[in-house]
Amino acid sequence: MIQTEQRRVALSTGVTLTVHQAGSGPDVLLLHGITGCGLYWSVQIAQLVAAGYRVTAPDGRGHGTSDRASDYATRTIAADAAALINALGLVKPTVIGHSMGGAQSLYLASAHPELVGRVILEDPAVWPRGGDDAYVAGVRDPWKQGLQAWVGMRHADLVAFKRNEAPHWSDEALDSWATAKLQNDPKVLAWLDEIKTPVWQWLNKVPVPITVLYCEPEKGGVIGADFAAELVNYMPNLTTVCIPAVGHEMHHDNPAAFIAAVTEAMN
Repeated sequence: MIQTEQRRVALSTGVTLTVHQAGSGPDVLLLHGITGCGLYWSVQIAQLVAAGYRVTAPDGRGHGTSDRASDYATRTIAADAAALINALGLVKPTVIGHSMGGAQSLYLASAHPELVGRVILEDPAVWPRGGDDAYVAGVRDPWKQGLQAWVGMRHADLVAFKRNEAPHWSDEALDSWATAKLQNDPKVLAWLDEIKTPVWQWLNKVPVPITVLYCEPEKGGVIGADFAAELVNYMPNLTTVCIPAVGHEMHHDNPAAFIAAVTEAMN
C-alpha cells in the first residue's frame, strides 16, 4: 500500500476530516462511496502518483477516522469538498467520485464550478428523471440490506465474504474494502433515503468537463445507457464511457481499465 501523508483538516463546515495525500503535480481529489474511506482508493492513489499527480483522498464525514455528524445530505458533503479544496489550496483539481462520492462530485461542480477543473464520475449514485419510488427502491434497498448485514462482522470475515464474491480483487483491495466497512458511522445509511431526489432538481449546466463511467446493465450498476444518454443531452459538456466486464466498484474490478479511462478523460 502506498505511503501517504495523513493529517486532520478542520473545515469551515464544522467538521474535521482525516486527509491522505501523496505525490506532486496537478491536483486530483478522490471522493469515496457510502462505505468507503480515503485509503479505499489506495491502488488508484499509487497509479495517479506514478502518473505525476498530487492526490488528495479524504475520509468523508462519518467515514474512516473523520468526525461523525448528524447531517449526511449530498449538499452537505459537497460543501465539505468545497471547503477542503479551499482549506488545502488545491488548484482546480480533477475530482473523481465513486457512487455517493459521484453524487457529491456532481453537486460540487454544479454549486462551485469555479473550484474544479474537471469531474470524473464512477457509476454515480444519482437517479434519472423518471425514477419513481419503485425504481429507486429497487436499486437502493439491496444496498441497504448489504450494508446492514456487514455491521458487526470482523475484518477477517469481511475479507472472506468479499473474496468469495469478488475472487479477482487484489489482497490490497480486499483489505481496504473491509477496513472501510469497520470505520463507518451507521447513521451514514440515512443518505440512501435522501437520494430519492432526482439529479435534475439541483444539477446546473456548468462549463466544467464531466465524464461518467458506467458499466454494462447486467453488472448491477446505477447508471444505464439510457440515463447516460439523457445526461449527455442535458449537459453538452458531459461525456460517457462504458467500461465492460466491471460492476459498480469498477476501480477494484479492473484497476487497469479504470485508470486508463480516467487518464484519457484527464487528457
